[in-house]
Amino acid sequence: MTTIPALTGIRALAAGAVFFGHVFQQHHHEVLPIFKYGWMGVNVFFALSGYLFYHLYADSIEDHSFSWRRYLSKRFIRIYPLTILITVLTIVISPSTFEFLDILSHLTLLHGFIPDYRLSLNTPMWTLTVELCFYLIAPILITYVTALYREKTKGMQQAGTLSANTNIVLFALALWVLIVASCNGFTQFYQNITFFFTGYWDKGAGTLTIFGRLDDFVAGMLIAGYGRSIKKVFVKGDVLVLLGAIIIGSALTFTEMQGGSDLVGKHKLSDFVYPSLALGSSIIFLGLHRGGYIANILSSRFMVLLGNISFGLYLIHFITLPGYAQAALETQVYIESKGLGITFSGILNYVCYSVLAYASYLFYEKPMGTFLSKRMLSK
Repeated sequence: MTTIPALTGIRALAAGAVFFGHVFQQHHHEVLPIFKYGWMGVNVFFALSGYLFYHLYADSIEDHSFSWRRYLSKRFIRIYPLTILITVLTIVISPSTFEFLDILSHLTLLHGFIPDYRLSLNTPMWTLTVELCFYLIAPILITYVTALYREKTKGMQQAGTLSANTNIVLFALALWVLIVASCNGFTQFYQNITFFFTGYWDKGAGTLTIFGRLDDFVAGMLIAGYGRSIKKVFVKGDVLVLLGAIIIGSALTFTEMQGGSDLVGKHKLSDFVYPSLALGSSIIFLGLHRGGYIANILSSRFMVLLGNISFGLYLIHFITLPGYAQAALETQVYIESKGLGITFSGILNYVCYSVLAYASYLFYEKPMGTFLSKRMLSK
């Protein structure tokens, strides 16, 4: 269960994309077009979870040494300390702003299933409900993905290596298409059920719940499973990174050609546009896993540090302050008011919140993680 430094480094890029996408949201016509789509950092995070979980747990699940207690303890240690801190700070700073049920649902990470509370206390925290759902089903998904790859590769023992690899690629793509299509069905089923019991049609279920985002995680799993199944490597890591970047660039270009995020959904191929972001990202992960020039850059100590503080940056930059619901946006407005320019203001803003995230990581997340690990994982 070794770490992959380059995949920690790419977290920094995903968190940065979300950050700049948020703080530049009033300047999309003045900054690089890529900042219009900073939200794709979330697709990257979800796909990365799928890839890493498969890489970390496929072997132990297959040889039956997997421990649910240890697994869930690690997941708790990873996300709950900072989640609780952000929630408590928000309550202390704005004590009369949020309802009790809103606070309770955030502390339990169930707020993502309640549309009124999904984006209330700290907007980026909606993803934590999705992540929590994935944590609970990931071992089951890994079990079935591993079994499918095992059965597929059994009949290829006599085939040439190149032919076998091609068949596995096609098999993985077929599974990806199937899960993308299935997510539409999962989402509609969830919407129908909730409408039947509550009378409310959850319009955001397709993008803000596990039912519509499962394909992002599974894309990472499928590519990680492919990398585990192949016998011989034919494509260098940097080439795979380029291929993944082309897929992502094509999806975003198509989105732009349709008029942007709000209009692309009207196109018949839209169901595969956003899932392609996770697919392209997963191919990049495989390339970084194999190594290469780009992997070396993302494996640098600086990028790994930014990756380690990315979770803190992701949550802290939208913390609620008195009179200001989204801190980093208000900071951006203030810095720009000093005449420093949009781009420079954004960079300075990023540095400020990265320092806060680093302080959180150094003085809270890391010590708390060590403390909880000794209590929960040493048995």
